[in-house]
Amino acid sequence: MGVERWRLIGYVIPATTASLLAVALWMGNVALAFGVLAAAIAVSFLYADWLKKRGEIISDERTLRIEEMASRRTLQVLVLTLAFVVVALSVISEKNPGLRSAYYLALSLMVLVSILKLYLKHHYARVI
Repeated sequence: MGVERWRLIGYVIPATTASLLAVALWMGNVALAFGVLAAAIAVSFLYADWLKKRGEIISDERTLRIEEMASRRTLQVLVLTLAFVVVALSVISEKNPGLRSAYYLALSLMVLVSILKLYLKHHYARVI
C-alpha cells in the first residue's frame, strides 16, 4: 500500500488545482487564479523531482506511447468540439450579434490549434 500512496499524489495535484482554480474564478479573483496555476506548476516540478530522487520510473516506452495516444485523441476531440462550437456560434450569432465575438474566438482557437498541430507534426518529422 505504501508504494501506491505516492501515485495518489499525482492525481491529487491536478484535482486540487482544478478545484482551487474553479473557486478562484467563481470568486472573480484573477490574481488568485494565476497564483493557483503558478503553485500547481511549482508543486508538479517538485513532485517530479521527488520521484526521480526516489528512483521511481516516471516514463518508459509504454508510458510515452500511452501519453502520445492520449494526446492525439485529446487533440482530435478538441478540434471536433471547436468545429461544432464554431458552426453553432455561426448560426446563433446571426440571430444574436452579441455572440459574434465568441464565434471569432472559437474560430481563431480552432485555426490556431490546427496550425500548431501541423507545425509540430512537420517539426517532429524532421527531428525524429
